[in-house]
Amino acid sequence: MQNTLPHGDFDISDLDGLHLNITVPSGAKGLPVLVFIHGGGFTVGSNAWPQYDQSRLVKLSIDLGMPFIGVSVNYRIGAPGFLTSKELQAAGCKCNNGIRDQRTALLWIKQQIGGFGGDPGKVTLMGQSAGSVACMIHLQSKEALFQQLILMSGSTLLLPPLPPPVSEIAYSLSMKALDLEGLTVDERVAKLIHGPKSDLYEKITPAIPLLPVIDNEVVHPGPSYEELFGGATRVENVLPGTKWCQRILVGDCEFDASIYRGMLEPHKNEIAKRFHNFASRTLCGFPSVVEELERVYNITTETADDAALDNILEWTTDIGFYLPAITIAHTWPGKSYLYHLNEVNPWEGPKRGKAAHIMDVILLFQNFQESLSQDQQAQGKRFAENTICFIAGSDPFPSCQAESNGAMVYGPPASPAGFIKSSEPSDFGRRAVIHKLSGEVGYDTLQRMLGNILAGQW
Repeated sequence: MQNTLPHGDFDISDLDGLHLNITVPSGAKGLPVLVFIHGGGFTVGSNAWPQYDQSRLVKLSIDLGMPFIGVSVNYRIGAPGFLTSKELQAAGCKCNNGIRDQRTALLWIKQQIGGFGGDPGKVTLMGQSAGSVACMIHLQSKEALFQQLILMSGSTLLLPPLPPPVSEIAYSLSMKALDLEGLTVDERVAKLIHGPKSDLYEKITPAIPLLPVIDNEVVHPGPSYEELFGGATRVENVLPGTKWCQRILVGDCEFDASIYRGMLEPHKNEIAKRFHNFASRTLCGFPSVVEELERVYNITTETADDAALDNILEWTTDIGFYLPAITIAHTWPGKSYLYHLNEVNPWEGPKRGKAAHIMDVILLFQNFQESLSQDQQAQGKRFAENTICFIAGSDPFPSCQAESNGAMVYGPPASPAGFIKSSEPSDFGRRAVIHKLSGEVGYDTLQRMLGNILAGQW
């Protein structure tokens, strides 16, 4: 983020942190509710982080005459939230604790928010990044958990749940990192439960995939692009929540894949050559697609390593964030709204001048206003106003059903923010070529290719 807000010390705990932050306007009665799930790759983050403070957003909703109650959910992350294996499950330790925590919070809100002046029939769930991935997982529930959904820069198309064999590998790597390999199962479980919680976060590196895993109870496979493009009935089969979630607002940032720079930086040396070799193997039946991909994104052996890394991240943004956003918006069986955020990071550092990942958080919650230019403050306020309008149940701007070719744009080329009616991705600051390439080899093929790169399997 390259800029910080004042904050106190954060304690590490697996259970003591399971709480909600609730921001309530005075005299609240029958108000809509916004429930926010933070991101952080399921490994870091907290609802106590100051950038997620909903006070200013709730204050703005009051000023607009559309007050709502804000709720921020804390959930278990890292090993306490997502470490699992057959032996842990046999010992009575359930998997997907982080997702279960969120679901428990949603059910509690459903039952208890009326006591805070909220309407349990007007709940909007919102997630950003990994929080948005979690929100899509909650759409797999057959039981209604909320009425509206906001997905910001994240989806299960980018970060699908792990198959159980991968979670077993993650468990083995974690036991090695914790130096617990030589213990019996009972001894390992005891160490995990009663040992220092700091070890779980300090010794298990982010390279070990601790993510939601398919258990066919709270986390199921999918959806794939093929399933989403298969029509309303097929979408409802993989996402039962599309039957009970009435509306959805979904969007991306122009350079969302900036979040993966640290992951790819160690592979920067001759990264274009490595990308070419992997793309050629993955798309072996489509040499012309590989050639066009490398040409359009300028990922060639003549490209300098730093530039090639940035260009691979541009491609990652397109296939990992832009395509999921427009696909979800346009295949949603109900009413949907689409936005593109192009306002750039103003602070010194490698992300300056880019509409980087987390710019949505910076603008929406209004907590960085004093550090932004007047134009950026105006863009952020418009973004917040539109979101508040959606939470209230009104139309923030034309829906995808009303205008099939169009989206709300915050930042260039729409300045001030405005709805752009067009079928040309370039009019929104996006690249049309990704549609052509995906159509030729299959959307899911390119998504799997990206998934392997992000997993280091290339």
